Amino acid sequence: METIKAAAYCRVSTDKEVQEGSYECQEQHFRDMISRNPEMELMGIYGDKGKSGLSMKKRPGLQKLLNDCRAGKVNLILTKSISRFARNMAECAQMLRELGGLGVNVFFEEQNLSSQDEKTSLILNIFSAIAQEESHSISLHATRAHEQYALEGRPFGRIAFGYRNAGENKWVIDENEAPKVREAFRLAREGKCYKEIQKSLNRMEKNGYQWSQKRLKYMLTNVVYKGDYFSNQTVCLVPGKQIANQNYRDRIYIEGHHPPLIPRDAFDRVQLIVHSGLLVSKNQRGKKDELFAGGVLVYSLRMGQGKGSACRA
Repeated sequence: METIKAAAYCRVSTDKEVQEGSYECQEQHFRDMISRNPEMELMGIYGDKGKSGLSMKKRPGLQKLLNDCRAGKVNLILTKSISRFARNMAECAQMLRELGGLGVNVFFEEQNLSSQDEKTSLILNIFSAIAQEESHSISLHATRAHEQYALEGRPFGRIAFGYRNAGENKWVIDENEAPKVREAFRLAREGKCYKEIQKSLNRMEKNGYQWSQKRLKYMLTNVVYKGDYFSNQTVCLVPGKQIANQNYRDRIYIEGHHPPLIPRDAFDRVQLIVHSGLLVSKNQRGKKDELFAGGVLVYSLRMGQGKGSACRA
C-alpha cells in the first residue's frame, strides 16, 4: 500500500496566540498524529505566525505548502479548522479546487471534514462564509475601539519609526532610530533631493536596509514628528485591503500627544518644500536656488490638504 504523503498547516494570527504557544501546540499535535499513523509519512509542518487569514499571498508558509503540493510532494494536508486555513471564502474555494485537481485532500479537524468528500463542498462554502463574516465583524469592532481610543487621546496601533512605547500608550523617543529622522529633515530643509537623502540614510543603516522614496516621503510628511497624532490615515473598507481615507471615516487630530522629534516651525517648512516638488530631482536646482537663497520665507499650510503657498517677506 502506498504511503500517504502528509503535511500539516498551522496558523496563529495574534501576538497573544504566539505568546500563549498556540502555534507550537498545533505543530506538536499534528506531528504526533502523523507519526502514530503507519500509513502516513510526515512531509513537513508548514505554518505562519502572526499572519492574517484574509489573504493567501501574505502567508509565506501557506505559499510554500501550495508549491510543494504542485510539485507532488504532498497529497494530504491536515489543519485545525477552516478559519485557520483561510477566512476569505473566494480564495478558500479557489485553493481547494486547485488542490483537488492536484489530487491533494485537505482535512479540517475541528469540523471533521475532508475536501474530497462529495457532500462537503457546500458545507465548506458555508463554513468559509461564516469565517469570513466573523473576520469582518472582528475588524469592525476593532475599528470602533480604535476610534474611541483616539477620542480619548490614546491612539492605537503601530508606533511611528523614531519612537517606542514606554507603557500605558506613552510614546518616548527611541534614540537608536531618532538620528535618522533628524538627518532626513535636516537634509530636506537644505534642499537635498530624495535620492541624496536616501543615500545618507542608507549609510546610517547597519543591516544593509535600503530606504525607498515612498517611505522617506511618508516620514517627511508625518505629523507625529512634531509631536501630534492624526488617526485613520488609511481605512479598511474591503477585508484585507487598506486604502487612503478620503472622508470614509472621521479623523481625529491629537496635538502634543508625545515629545516632538522635529520643531514645529522646521517641520512646517519641510512640508512646503515637499509639496513644492523640490525634493524630486536635482534638475530643479534653479527653483531651489530661488527658494533657499537668503531672506525669510513666509508661508502658510492647510493641515491635511497637502497644499501650501509661499512668498518672500
